[in-house]
Amino acid sequence: MERADRRVSGAGAACTGQTVAGAGRSGGHPGVSDQTRNREKRAAGEDQPDYSDIINLPHHVSARHPQMSRTARAAQFGSFEPLRDYRDVLAEERRLTDERPVLSEEEQKKLNEMVAKLASDTAQPSVTRPKIRMTVFVQDEKKEGGRIEEIPGTLRAVNLELRYLVLEDGRKVPFRDLLRLTAERPEWPF
Repeated sequence: MERADRRVSGAGAACTGQTVAGAGRSGGHPGVSDQTRNREKRAAGEDQPDYSDIINLPHHVSARHPQMSRTARAAQFGSFEPLRDYRDVLAEERRLTDERPVLSEEEQKKLNEMVAKLASDTAQPSVTRPKIRMTVFVQDEKKEGGRIEEIPGTLRAVNLELRYLVLEDGRKVPFRDLLRLTAERPEWPF
């Protein structure tokens, strides 16, 4: 009976609340635990495992989980870029936009005359659709300001109520974005 009590490990004795003489002691040395003794052996180079019992076993391949591809495995060890989004924000901040130009009264008057002439001509079905070239201000979606673009096209209609031009390809250009407008018809003096 006494022998069975000595086989209980130190952890088992602590869990059950039992005290066992000699449990957790290595070779009967008082005050030296097994952990300390093993640590000393490893430091001295003694007692190194050689893994000879498992070194030549075949590699396990799971039947349930497919193997990871080489590219997916390599991606795990790829470069870590925590500031990628920050670089995008900085690039967006450095991007320049133009302010919306303010037209003079004379320029605005010429644009209004041209739009009125185009509206009257496109309302008549017998008139061929004019080819136009517009300089417009395109508002930036992300920040204040925008850019100035030149848009060529064939005019399909002028909507005076909603105040926009409709091109043959379906694009709608609001009057407020027009900066310059020219029509390529020989009979027009503009």
